[in-house]
Amino acid sequence: MNHVKRLTTGRLKPFDIISGAMLLLFAGFVVYPFYQCLIISLSNGVDIELNGVVYLWPRVFSLESYGLVLKNPAFLIGTRNTVLRTLLGAPLSVMITAMYAYAISHRELVLRKAISTLGLVSMYFGGGLIPTFLLIRDLGLYDRFEVYLLIYTFSMFYALVLLAYFKGLPRSLEECAMIDGANEIVVFFRIILPIAKPAFAAVLLFAAVQQWNSWFDCMIYTENPQLEVLSYIFAKLLLTQNYLKQAISAEGMSAEELMALRGPITSLTIQMATMIIATAPIICIYPFLQKYFVKGIMIGSLKG
Repeated sequence: MNHVKRLTTGRLKPFDIISGAMLLLFAGFVVYPFYQCLIISLSNGVDIELNGVVYLWPRVFSLESYGLVLKNPAFLIGTRNTVLRTLLGAPLSVMITAMYAYAISHRELVLRKAISTLGLVSMYFGGGLIPTFLLIRDLGLYDRFEVYLLIYTFSMFYALVLLAYFKGLPRSLEECAMIDGANEIVVFFRIILPIAKPAFAAVLLFAAVQQWNSWFDCMIYTENPQLEVLSYIFAKLLLTQNYLKQAISAEGMSAEELMALRGPITSLTIQMATMIIATAPIICIYPFLQKYFVKGIMIGSLKG
């Protein structure tokens, strides 16, 4: 009875206060680096080089770095390609990987051990850059948009995440559906997918982030400027700014000459601005997926 009274008084216990303070401190360590990147991107680059990095607020406010990035003629093309490859590639990767994981979760599958072993081998060993390039070329996918979808179609890491979830599902659900006349395809799409929403949401987020941030495949497997993605465009922009910085340093210019030639833009502010632009969509989408995680977990627990 006394225990119930203590719970209903609403008073905070020392453990709750200490835990809350530690969580707030940890959150500050996580959030502050991103906040500093934001204020650096909103600062005058030359002022940062002369007076040091800002910590709380820009000393000299400037949007020139964002203007340089957003006015890039290739920005709209890169945005289109990045959004398309994310919207098409992430669901495709999750679906193919989920089918593989669902299949090997059944012990009665023919050659199950061999199929699982091949998947694990692909997780640790690859054919190498040159053989992969030759394969992409021979398949007729070089310099085509479809190469973005093929490269990340399957991931053994995602398969292991889904496999662990599938193994925890009761087999009685499938058996009841089979008795009612459903086949494996109907069971997978009508029963397993709705129940496994938490696992699918998590893997979908991982796949979307991978597609959104990928740039190396664009550099290797395409040469058409119309197929460039945002990350690759940002990488080229950063390289250009670094070359400019090295050239200016070699000339030994004064601060006034540096400001007159380059303005408030430096390689550091460009780097921060591109990072903010690249990560902002994922940060905006994540809170909605987080709610979906909680809802999916509740649905799965009630049905399990």
